[in-house]
Amino acid sequence: MAELERSKTITLVKPISDNSGKQTWETLDLTEPVLSNVIQFYDEQKKAGSLNAMALLITLLTGIPREVVKKLAYTDYQDAEAYLLGFLNRSPTEDAGGN
Repeated sequence: MAELERSKTITLVKPISDNSGKQTWETLDLTEPVLSNVIQFYDEQKKAGSLNAMALLITLLTGIPREVVKKLAYTDYQDAEAYLLGFLNRSPTEDAGGN
């Protein structure tokens, strides 16, 4: 299994801004989620579905407010989702100490 990148910066095709227009983001700086992030993701997925859960996870990892994350161009969202699913879908291999 290929080693996962522990962090990734995604340059947005369309910058996102808060409602005041005072803060704009041109990149998403993502990192490997910690267990508490993953627990929150799955709890949110049960309540509000996969898209809302992924928006929450992006918010938790980037610090960008959730209402702003929801303004992502869909292709930017897909890039972030693909990166994060690498962790969420990962299963340990025997040579990495898994059973």
